[in-house]
Amino acid sequence: MELNLQKATHEYYETLRFAPFPCETMRENIVPDSCGDIARIVDTTGTVCLTGRELTGDGRFCASGSVEASVLYIPEKEEGPRALHFQIPFQCYGEGQGDASCENLDIRGELHSIDTRVLNPRKVLTRANLTLYPTGCRHVSLSVCTGVEDESNDGIQLLREQKQTRVAAGVKEKEFTFTEELPLSPGRGGAEEILSTRVDVRGTDSKLIGSKLVVKGLIAATVLYREGGGRLSLLQQELPFSQILEGGGFEEECESEAAYRLLSAECRAGTESAPDDACTLTLSVSLRTRVTVWRKLEVAFISDLYSTAAPVNCQMEELSLSEDSQQSIRRQNVRELLETGVAVKSVVDTDISCGAASLSGGEWRIPVCARCLYIDENNLLGSVHREFSVSIPAELEGDGMECTAEAVCHGDVIANIMPEGIELRFPVECTVSASSRRRYLCVSGGERSEEPQEKEPAPSLILRKMGPGETLWSIAKQYRATREGILSVNELTEESQITPDKLLLIPRARG
Repeated sequence: MELNLQKATHEYYETLRFAPFPCETMRENIVPDSCGDIARIVDTTGTVCLTGRELTGDGRFCASGSVEASVLYIPEKEEGPRALHFQIPFQCYGEGQGDASCENLDIRGELHSIDTRVLNPRKVLTRANLTLYPTGCRHVSLSVCTGVEDESNDGIQLLREQKQTRVAAGVKEKEFTFTEELPLSPGRGGAEEILSTRVDVRGTDSKLIGSKLVVKGLIAATVLYREGGGRLSLLQQELPFSQILEGGGFEEECESEAAYRLLSAECRAGTESAPDDACTLTLSVSLRTRVTVWRKLEVAFISDLYSTAAPVNCQMEELSLSEDSQQSIRRQNVRELLETGVAVKSVVDTDISCGAASLSGGEWRIPVCARCLYIDENNLLGSVHREFSVSIPAELEGDGMECTAEAVCHGDVIANIMPEGIELRFPVECTVSASSRRRYLCVSGGERSEEPQEKEPAPSLILRKMGPGETLWSIAKQYRATREGILSVNELTEESQITPDKLLLIPRARG
């Protein structure tokens, strides 16, 4: 006869991480008629703005957007550098990596390389290589057995366990635009041309307050511009922002994490009320914030059962839970020399970008690209790039741990002019998330069978020791006794009082 099992259902989301996929895009661009012919290319920078993401019907990922490119060049017969600004659109697919059950798809874009070559004095070809990292969520409806109806009447004995796991309760998203007026330093010339704009967005706080999700962060803006006399100037500012998202349906003790995706960034001279004000810049940034809400889930289940009245056949299934979730931040101070081949007079701008971190040989390995814009001893503008790897020791990660890490350069970049080039000193911050994936066997069903009509008589009382690896439960199950009965007849109160050399009286129970 089939046992009537009680069940509990837990609804939540689990995160999905998929293999990254590459994307290459390029574009030819013509120099405007108002600008002189190109004498030489100095540098090319780009920012990934990923505006479209889709999981197609055949299970592929589709990502679309643009690379906001700035080509810094020296024109013929003109003083000072100029810049070409344009978008390089892209649409690419990750082949065969999708999951039909994926929800809340997110794709992060990382610019791996960008370069420009001159086709003729008035036309350039810019090529960009990206790596796209898709993630998502999958809804989980976990049903586990927690009890048996009328277990006392059938002599049913249950071994219950309870485990705690950290799960995603849901994901909320919101797109918003941030606009700020940036006054230039007094006494400096106004901005005649914006040469490049970099935007770095990082979250500083995320919390659930009542039915609202409140997120805060900083936008680090770096704007390189040319003054009227041809002199180069750099404006760097950190701008705080905050946003409120709907957070109804979540419990207040939930935790939340916010991530940000850049949709567009633009900086121009002037303001809305004073378009010709060259001493004030206006920065406009469009962002998507993605907030994942986490909660702790207590999962109680039956890991074993038997009956003192009759034999029981159990059906078992595997329960996989993520446990011991923890997050830590590792910091590493880096010193690297960028050889220029010429003597450097001054450093104009520096930029450090970190790629995806990977765990190998007990270390987190982080690809880093360092870029320096400088003026040499002949007062010529030049740039130097270098790619290298930074290693940070892994601490808590080990066998059986699921680990992810994201590295950034948050902090001052110090540039020292050396005889060989430019020495950069900067910090790398690596945020490591780790958890253990543990698997448990739990009861999913059971049938009680009839006792054989003819069987050998069994003694009603047994005397034995507890063997290696045995538990009070396993002994009670073997003789269809109860743990409580064994403890009582041996005048014990708990299992820890049983020593390997102690003889136990085991009364056989009858349902």
